[in-house]
Amino acid sequence: MGKDFAFLLRKCGNDYRYIRLNDAAKSLYSYDVIGQTISAVMSNRNAEIIIDNYNKATLTNEQIDYGDYAYYNAEVRKYETSVRPITMNHEQYILAITKEILYDRNIEDKFLFMRSMFDHASFSTVILSNTGEILEVNANFMNEFGLCNEQIKQQPFIHLPIIPKAEISAITDYIKRASMGENIAREILTFHTVEKYERYYLATFSPVMQGDDSFAVFIILQDITEFTEQKVELRLKTHGFEVFKAALNSAAGIAILDVDGRIIDINEMLLNIMGYSKENLVGTPFDFIETRNHPEDYLTNMKKTLHAGEIWRGELCYRTKYHAFYWMDVTIIPLKNEAGITEQILSINYDITDKKRMLTELKNIERTFRLITENTNDLIVITNEDGIIMYTSPSYTHYLGYESSELQGQFYSSIVADESKNAWQNYLNNFECQSDTQFELLLETKTGLPIWTEGNVTVVNDPDRETVSQIMMVSREITHRKERENNLLYLAYHDSLTQLPNRRYLLKEFPTVLANANIDHTSFAMIYIDGDNFKEVNDQFGHETGDAFIRKFGSVIMTSIRSHDLVIRIGGDEFIVVLTGLTRDYEARQAQMMQIISRIRKELQAGWTIEQHHFSPTASMGIAYYPDHGKTLDELLDLADQALYKAKELGKNNLYIIGS
Repeated sequence: MGKDFAFLLRKCGNDYRYIRLNDAAKSLYSYDVIGQTISAVMSNRNAEIIIDNYNKATLTNEQIDYGDYAYYNAEVRKYETSVRPITMNHEQYILAITKEILYDRNIEDKFLFMRSMFDHASFSTVILSNTGEILEVNANFMNEFGLCNEQIKQQPFIHLPIIPKAEISAITDYIKRASMGENIAREILTFHTVEKYERYYLATFSPVMQGDDSFAVFIILQDITEFTEQKVELRLKTHGFEVFKAALNSAAGIAILDVDGRIIDINEMLLNIMGYSKENLVGTPFDFIETRNHPEDYLTNMKKTLHAGEIWRGELCYRTKYHAFYWMDVTIIPLKNEAGITEQILSINYDITDKKRMLTELKNIERTFRLITENTNDLIVITNEDGIIMYTSPSYTHYLGYESSELQGQFYSSIVADESKNAWQNYLNNFECQSDTQFELLLETKTGLPIWTEGNVTVVNDPDRETVSQIMMVSREITHRKERENNLLYLAYHDSLTQLPNRRYLLKEFPTVLANANIDHTSFAMIYIDGDNFKEVNDQFGHETGDAFIRKFGSVIMTSIRSHDLVIRIGGDEFIVVLTGLTRDYEARQAQMMQIISRIRKELQAGWTIEQHHFSPTASMGIAYYPDHGKTLDELLDLADQALYKAKELGKNNLYIIGS
């Protein structure tokens, strides 16, 4: 490999044809390449590099020198080629002489560093050639997978026994992409350990570059099996919440408190605003974060609202760790357990410091007002005291589709949806008695789409004409926030697996059901339903099929009842059905109820198919009537549960009415 390699080639269009080679150059090829072109002999990558340099030499008619590196037998080798253009008989030739030289210490140091990292890394690491053969693995890799470095060198990585067949295609693709210079990060793959256990790894495939070229692939494998198993275990219980939590985390500062107001968790966005670290705040009372003085009745009203278990929304001003003021638009939601008792408190915080600062400036400086309003996403409008639009910011065009010229001179109420017209009109009728006011308005776009906004309204009086005022409102679009808040409330009152109402929902709705029954002098039935043999479904077909079975079971019950009845999932395969609006005549009520139960049984008997398995389940039912058997929710649930126990004693697919 120490000899010089000499090549004489003739230019043919955009390619070069071999004319002569010395013996050292001929030894590089397994066949005679005289008369062949570079593109026909070389790989696409090498051909492109060589032709590009040859073209530079012929174009400038000067000698060109270029270098390249190769990773060979765990060593880095450097080659340098001199390209001399020759013109003879009106044809262009290239004399190329390639020699191996002492390699650059920088590139050698890269590999020495990489090998050192192999030896000390806590993760399993591998380096491959850009065609996927193993060049090096570290000690952690050998220990974890029970493989010997010397035995697996030069083997294709995908042929190792640790790689399941299902992963070969994906790994092959990642190696190919990395060898072309792409970084492949955070891919989850499955491998078999030395004990033949299946484990999950977070894999990174990185190209080892020299200039613009990749000549090796570096792989890091981080064992995340324990995390993955925990994630699978918790997925069904927390999936819906985590989706919305992630969405909120990207848009708002989030804090979770216990009932005593101590911080349980807090997200990065809120920490960045406050200037604290999580370690400073977790476990401390939330009022540790110093607030600016607010009116006493304002904070009292907040505490009164939360004590009543209701959502509070308002603005609070705090000091950062460095005593700078910042304003937050805060929504505080009590999180209740099944008994309706608040267990935790969720605080959603939107930083509105800039908006507050902008409002102050808008009251004093017209030029600053114009500069800010033309470059803000907030919806800014100025009307006269009758609500006629005098100015709108460009955001009205962005959000509502109206040009400023279309809105000027129109009543602001013309773009307010019917749902909010009264709120806007009430403000216009009484704005002289109000200072700064905040309220939500539902607007309509030019195409009729609804847009929720939250606005701060300020009355600006004309200093020269005391009876003339202007109304300035700065709003922001909160449609997505309203949707997120509604979704959070939905999650609090619905079962995450079946999307049916949960016990908390029953606790909330039962007073209404009871009041309607007393007003209409009607009865209702509390039916406790328990599926027969659900445990066998789980044991025989697995939890995923069991979950699908429960969803279908709940869906069948839901489609079999009337629109004003309730279906509640209690847990497992247990459901509560509340049949409302029944007559208090015993015989007629019995007929009404049995008609609905017959529909449920018929639909269950028809059954359903999950992953090519057909199920036709039965169910046991326990029934209690209001007001015959009980008058409170706890009484009726307890009696229906007792009746269910009696029904099961009679055998599967039976029902029992308490007291019969």
